[in-house]
Amino acid sequence: MPVQAVSQLSQPVVDSDESLMERLRKGDAAAGDVLVKRYYQPLTRYLQRLAGAQMAEELLQQTWLSVLDHAAKFDPKSGGGGFKAWLFRIATNKANDHWRSRGREKVAKEGLRLVTDDEAPHAGHRMEGTEQEQKLHEAISQLPESQRQVLMLRYYSDMKFVEIAELLGCPLNTALGRVHKAMIKLKEIMLQG
Repeated sequence: MPVQAVSQLSQPVVDSDESLMERLRKGDAAAGDVLVKRYYQPLTRYLQRLAGAQMAEELLQQTWLSVLDHAAKFDPKSGGGGFKAWLFRIATNKANDHWRSRGREKVAKEGLRLVTDDEAPHAGHRMEGTEQEQKLHEAISQLPESQRQVLMLRYYSDMKFVEIAELLGCPLNTALGRVHKAMIKLKEIMLQG
């Protein structure tokens, strides 16, 4: 066997999200397991930041149940973002449903507090840095919900703007504009404080 053929055999084949979804639609439960393992950590972190650690597990389960229920509706050709954006949009919708049922603004503030608490500095951090971070967290809490949500997706879930736009169901320019406005507003608030 030629050396090139041997090296090709030794590299594992990684199925795309879209091919796994196709297999899942055809009843291949193992494909679903691969998707769950692939997105468990990032989706859990995202939901913990949105709704808190206690609610994240329930929302995670609801998200995956919805993926199973609506697998036939997933269309990889429907626009930017692909499966990851579709998955995170479902998770966001589940979190929004949760917020509406418990008083959206109260839970959103709790979620933002959890995000900021999670990012707290270590004990040896300088006092000035701690005060500055506290001002930043307070400033973020004053942003409109749509701007906070885009910031959390971009900076805490490390999503690309194309994925954010797809997830939120808005044009790319709208997602970019929200982040831009949020940054301007944060600077204004920080300078006033």
